[in-house]
Order: sequence, then structure tokens, then C-alpha cells
Amino acid sequence: MAHITRSGHYEAPIERVFELATDFQRYPEWNVNYSEIRDVSGPVEIGTVVTGVMQFMGRKVEGAGEIVELDTPYLIRMKGERPEGGRMDMTYRFTPAGTGTDYAFDVDYELPPGIIGQIADRLFVERAVERDLAHTIENFGALVEAPVREPATV
Repeated sequence: MAHITRSGHYEAPIERVFELATDFQRYPEWNVNYSEIRDVSGPVEIGTVVTGVMQFMGRKVEGAGEIVELDTPYLIRMKGERPEGGRMDMTYRFTPAGTGTDYAFDVDYELPPGIIGQIADRLFVERAVERDLAHTIENFGALVEAPVREPATV
């Protein structure tokens, strides 16, 4: 199983960071892998399943992830498995830091079994996952750090 970790800081309060990270319908706005969220089985809690369409190596792949660990607003962990093989385990950790939030994103993934998958992972997929995670983190930061607009009053 491959493992990728990224950490850094967002200049936004932890509650705002966690709220965006668990607003699954907004994933396509910041997570470069998701083109669509098709279903969220319920509120943000352990056991909630999120079904979405991902772009992976030039093709659309439908998959689902389940919340398996939750500590609001500090941690969310999701796991997913594809019927033809392959698994993913994503953990988002948030820690208050001054007026902002430190983050650590961990992604563990395994391609479907077979030698072609292993070769592809070493040669291409791991770099693509790292690149996508970097872009996703940047996109998330731009959204979460954007000024909050107050509703107009009459």
C-alpha cells in the first residue's frame, strides 16, 4: 500500500476548516479528483457513505467512501474499496494554531492486484496522486481562507 502525507497551515479557524472538509457536496469545488458527488447517505457521522465520480488516469470511476473515524473538529477518516480491487484510506487531521489551523492529510491507497498495477504505481500513479493532493490542498486553502461575506442588511 502506498502512503502519502502532506501537512501545512491554513489561516482560518478550525471550525471553518472542518466544516468545508465535511461538506461533501462541495468536494468537486476543491478536490481535483472528484467531478461529482452522487449521494451522501446521511449527516456527518461514523457510517455515513459518500458516493462520487472520480477522474482517475483519464477515465471516470464511481466509488464510495465511508466515514470510519470522526472527532469533530479535529479528525475525519474515510475508507473506500472498489469491487474489482483497490483501496483508499484518507485521514484529515486539524489542530488549532494561533488564529488558524494546522493540517495533515494522509492518503494510503492500493491499486487493483496484478503486476501491471504495481508497475503503473511506481512509474506514474504515485506521482499523479502526489500532484493531485498538492493541487487539492491549494484549492481547499483558497476556499477556506477566502473572506466570509456577510449577508446584506436592508
